[in-house]
Amino acid sequence: MTKPKLPESRKSVSDFLRERLGGANSVHAYYDADESHVVAVVDADGTPHATLQTCVTASLHAYPNELEGEDIRVELLMVGKSGNPEIAEIVATSAFFVIKDRWLAAPGVVFRGMVLEHVPTTTTPNLMWQEPFDFDNVASLEIGGVDPVVHLLQGVPLSDSEASYLREFGFDALTTLLEEKKVDHFDLFRASVV
Repeated sequence: MTKPKLPESRKSVSDFLRERLGGANSVHAYYDADESHVVAVVDADGTPHATLQTCVTASLHAYPNELEGEDIRVELLMVGKSGNPEIAEIVATSAFFVIKDRWLAAPGVVFRGMVLEHVPTTTTPNLMWQEPFDFDNVASLEIGGVDPVVHLLQGVPLSDSEASYLREFGFDALTTLLEEKKVDHFDLFRASVV
């Protein structure tokens, strides 16, 4: 079987992200288990802080992401502690669920067990998507051939009880609580705030 190819547009997305994220960055291709799908991931070390790294997909925009009948193209971003290869693996696996299983990626949506799949000892096994908050200049981008705009979503690891709180009280209530408690969203072993 021939390995799948990345879309041509991933180069302009990668260049945009590498410039905006800064840090020591590189781009790698990640394949699913049977190598039938591939996604590009930008890995930027030392950003948004010297002790952190940011990983973001750069080719997911080539696939549909349907929200209430509207196709909203996205790329997925996550921040973690520097030197943690699981961060890139988590965003790549999340992208494969969007590509292959048509999971919706949108603010307030939780990918249950996504962190746990790569970090079995985590206290925050789930991943909630929201608009990027660690970077002011990466919320969206326009690229040729994609109509009209690609939106970026940042993954925030959640405990099971935080995910339950989200279901009960809603996205705004949970994000307010996380902000009030000054949660280290990059810490996969933090204490739950609920």
